[in-house]
Amino acid sequence: MILVNGNPTEDLKTQSLIKQLLYNSKFQVACPIPFDEANLWKGQSGPELKQKIQQQFRNINALMDSVGCEKCRLWWKLQVLGLGTALKILFSVDGKENSRQTLQLQRNEVIALTNLINRLSESVKFDHEMGPTAERITEEHGSAHIALINSWKRVWSYVSRT
Repeated sequence: MILVNGNPTEDLKTQSLIKQLLYNSKFQVACPIPFDEANLWKGQSGPELKQKIQQQFRNINALMDSVGCEKCRLWWKLQVLGLGTALKILFSVDGKENSRQTLQLQRNEVIALTNLINRLSESVKFDHEMGPTAERITEEHGSAHIALINSWKRVWSYVSRT
């Protein structure tokens, strides 16, 4: 993977920091068996799955373009760029060991992906810390929360079909 900023010194520094993150001993312990992205696209339904993911991603992005709040739209664009960068990495893996084409990421893609990883990490941490409390509250006020969750599921189902 090549990170392109236009400044060779900054590019090398960024690559070094990313490698430090990926090969961090704590990270290796937390995720001992890496995910094999190439397996996603193998088999009969691989290309179809890839196209479906890309189309859903475009649909969600188009939906968010209609949001009126500038801050919300900016925040969304940062998150979408992070997700798009992650998908770009996933889609670049075709299962071939000796791929001639090297993936290039721009500076803004690296920033967005790093931001997305941070946000997801914070969400997982929050869920881990607050999960028991949320479960207790849900048990106490179950029906209202279940109705709200079901409403969101219906919204998500509608969005994912379009």
